[in-house]
Amino acid sequence: MSERIYYNKLVWDNVPDLIKEKGKDCEVRELSDEEFEIEILKKVEEEASALPETASRQELIDEIADVQTCLEYIKDLKGITELELADALERHARRKGRFEKKHYLVWSSDSTYETNEKAKTVVRLTIPDGDEKTTDAPQVDMPEADEATSEAK
Repeated sequence: MSERIYYNKLVWDNVPDLIKEKGKDCEVRELSDEEFEIEILKKVEEEASALPETASRQELIDEIADVQTCLEYIKDLKGITELELADALERHARRKGRFEKKHYLVWSSDSTYETNEKAKTVVRLTIPDGDEKTTDAPQVDMPEADEATSEAK
């Protein structure tokens, strides 16, 4: 009996051949343009998530190349020009800055700040008014699972 592992995801063009070269079987289908657009957006997230897991400089370069390839397909699909991208980079740099100061946000009292992170749990602490150095433990409001994901956008 053979084992089947279901992936249901976009794969690079040569992956089916690599699987078959190992004497294994696989099933692939060609995506419609609409399906491809959805799946390439998922793929760039998958490829980017591999960046922190790299163990060598070469692995990092390879993963960056994978992300860049996905981004190129997305730009082509959406008709995004180099000029539009350069303009967006400039606007973002003016509004948000870059990473030259290496700021790491630990907490903020600004409840309107939004993050793109999906897995980040937002913990809201209520600190009693008055002495900032109080020894009383702050009240912790742990959001429900659905609230955490909606606030983490």
